[in-house]
Amino acid sequence: MRVRVLAIVMLVSACAPVTTAPSASTPSASASPTPMEPFLPNETPVALASPSLMVETPAPYVAPPPDDPRLTPTVKVSPGVFPILTTYRTKLAVVDEGVVNLARWGVERYLSSIDSYRNGQSPVLPITGPFLVAVSAALKESATSGVQRKFEIESLSIDHHVQKPWGTHAYVDVTVSLVDRAVDGNAPDQRETGKLRLSGDKLFVTDGWDYDHDRWFNGFGPLPLDQVRSGVTDAVSQYLWFESWLPNTPEPSWTLEGSPYQRARTSRLSAVDRRQVTSQLFENLNATIERFETIDGLWSGVATVRVGGNAVTTYAGGNTVVTKLDRHVRVFLLGNWMPEVVDEQLPFRDWASGGDLALGEIDVNRA
Repeated sequence: MRVRVLAIVMLVSACAPVTTAPSASTPSASASPTPMEPFLPNETPVALASPSLMVETPAPYVAPPPDDPRLTPTVKVSPGVFPILTTYRTKLAVVDEGVVNLARWGVERYLSSIDSYRNGQSPVLPITGPFLVAVSAALKESATSGVQRKFEIESLSIDHHVQKPWGTHAYVDVTVSLVDRAVDGNAPDQRETGKLRLSGDKLFVTDGWDYDHDRWFNGFGPLPLDQVRSGVTDAVSQYLWFESWLPNTPEPSWTLEGSPYQRARTSRLSAVDRRQVTSQLFENLNATIERFETIDGLWSGVATVRVGGNAVTTYAGGNTVVTKLDRHVRVFLLGNWMPEVVDEQLPFRDWASGGDLALGEIDVNRA
């Protein structure tokens, strides 16, 4: 009975974001005065095209489509190895009423999803590995023709509440007693007690305890290096997208000003007069991960990245300047939301954040 219910309880974690718990091992890897100044200070121009002296009637302007691919910079991330530093540490946190209620809500949502699946209202189980194997076997073993069941929580207690160093929930381990009732009363109730792990900002169930082998079914996973590189690619592209425009490209109607970095960057970009700087694009972009500071097992962390390439800027007078781009950014990865640049350092400048990355505000599920 224990194996059947525990495996079913784990089922719904596939519907939630996957978060692993810290492992005991630490991975390692080998380290391997211009017209542009208002926009890209201290970045050296390498080419300048003089405007034509011919006087002619300009052709009617046709605005580019809003999805013009030139406005989405293409970034190539170096495939080389980089240092992985497990410098961030989780911490045990207080268990208060808010945490208990959030964990209970997470388990209830989880059990409701299980009911929907086994009653035919949900067609898929997006889980993998030992978790999926155990769940599939448990569902087959527990199926009874003509009996529709519904899980209910009889009791729930929190064993551990663990936070990331910036205060976001890392995971909560709970012991839960369940009753599995036949909706029509045509079969006896079934009861079970087991352990679950809920992870992330909103506490989704992500694992269950395997009593046969005295371990979590999914357990600790290795650092997904491919996700670090792809996350840096996406984050740097999005970062430079905010600085890319063509004539008649509307300015963003909103700005991000929640962190010191966001406020500093908004101030920098607001100083650009788009009547004078009519176009700004980026070409031949490359990104090199210099180091990744993370939490062992959870893998949420910050990558320091050097970004190079060319900025191609056109002015109202018609001249175009190609400027060498050389910046450092910090990218937050493998958290509760998409990868995001959380700091920048332009040449001969300090980091815009002043050391405050505001990760407690960044690492949240915004859905």
